[in-house]
Amino acid sequence: MTDDPTTRDRRSRNPTPGTDLGGMFPRVFEKDYVTIVRGEGHTVWDADGNDYLDAISGNQNVAIGHGVPEVAQAAKTQIETLEYTSSMLFANEPAQAFTAKIADFTPDGFEHTWLVSSGSEANESAVKMARQYHVERGNERKYKVISRRRSYHGNTGIAMALSGFPARKSMMEPLYEDFPKAPSAAPYRCELCGGEAGRDCGVRCADAVERLIQDEGPENVAAFIAEPVTGAANAAASPHDGYFERIREICDEYDVLFIVDEVMTGFGRTGENFAIEHWDVTPDIITSAKGMSGGYSPIGATMPHRRVSDVFEGLENGFMHGHTYCFNPTSAAIGLAVLEYIEDHDLVANAREVGAYLGKRCEEFDEYEFVGDVRGKGLMRGLEFVADRVTKEPLAQTGSEFQSALFEAGLDNGILTYPSGSHVDGTRGDHTLITPPLTIDRGVVDELVERMHATVTQVDRELSLSTALD
Repeated sequence: MTDDPTTRDRRSRNPTPGTDLGGMFPRVFEKDYVTIVRGEGHTVWDADGNDYLDAISGNQNVAIGHGVPEVAQAAKTQIETLEYTSSMLFANEPAQAFTAKIADFTPDGFEHTWLVSSGSEANESAVKMARQYHVERGNERKYKVISRRRSYHGNTGIAMALSGFPARKSMMEPLYEDFPKAPSAAPYRCELCGGEAGRDCGVRCADAVERLIQDEGPENVAAFIAEPVTGAANAAASPHDGYFERIREICDEYDVLFIVDEVMTGFGRTGENFAIEHWDVTPDIITSAKGMSGGYSPIGATMPHRRVSDVFEGLENGFMHGHTYCFNPTSAAIGLAVLEYIEDHDLVANAREVGAYLGKRCEEFDEYEFVGDVRGKGLMRGLEFVADRVTKEPLAQTGSEFQSALFEAGLDNGILTYPSGSHVDGTRGDHTLITPPLTIDRGVVDELVERMHATVTQVDRELSLSTALD
């Protein structure tokens, strides 16, 4: 552990005000932004020459690290050959090759992929696919999609209707239907057992989904969607064993499609090709994005099981959906290069093996009294911060005060962090994700953990967290 976070020699940062970012419409005008200018491997540099260990893979998407020459060459070659053609009118070779490669990478039964530009669009496409699937089979009343509290499925209309993350949706709530929400089923704050009951509680949490289907009317419910390992809304939390197995049974019983949102977890992040493979469960639709292009191009995917895609094969007008950048050849060529890199370098196995080491080292954060939970799978780990470990009461400094302090302290100690929160009651609660590139080794993990120790220690000193807990 690093005792003194001030010992690292750092050049000063000169961030730019949000009001002075050229023509950008910044997310927050009243904020100063550090400008990142270069990346290589697991490191990025800002405009002042400071280097940072990218412990969050950009935004959980730079799966194979920064500056990979093979991907840059694939992009250059494709742009020089054919940068774009409309998928409404034509096929293109890169999209065919990439989706064929995805079919080999996905679990058995997933033979086709609908390519889009983001995770939000992937989830929108999945809901529309589920809706049309039921209509084509004569179940025209089925349209509702059940999701969970403490979930996040994207920023577009339907995706926000699915999300159980008030901090990212409350401002826009009049604009869309708010679909029914089941319990989050996350053990640490489980409404039923508080994390102690194991498989039995996993089944009981899933049974709450069944009751919700019954309350809404099975004839009205088209699908259930869940993140196997939660991302931004509840850092790296996953249900007890038994949960997804029971969800599969319930969905089969009520003719409800089971959608797994692997926007963050897909393509190796948790040490399996897809996180749902940690359980012996086959969903009806898988969505993904982020790591599938390594951050080198915007891309997302909706992947239906053959039992879903079979319904569309005989339709004269096909899937009633689409937009300009579906099956973009440049993005597809980049995605293919990234997936080949993942396989050539055995990065899923690396995420599993080095991820286990990261998980073991992250247990060290239990030494801080204000760390309530350490969780995750593979190279997707989360820390939750609390004022009281027994009651799990959030920090008094919850929200922007704590999260800004954590982010800035990370920059001071040369590490990029991803603070978030409001998962406890819609306004309170703090956590952070640790999601480094899948390329890292144990030496980088050691460096990452030491910088996180320095960061957490600095935040403790600045906000007097330990003193407040005495």
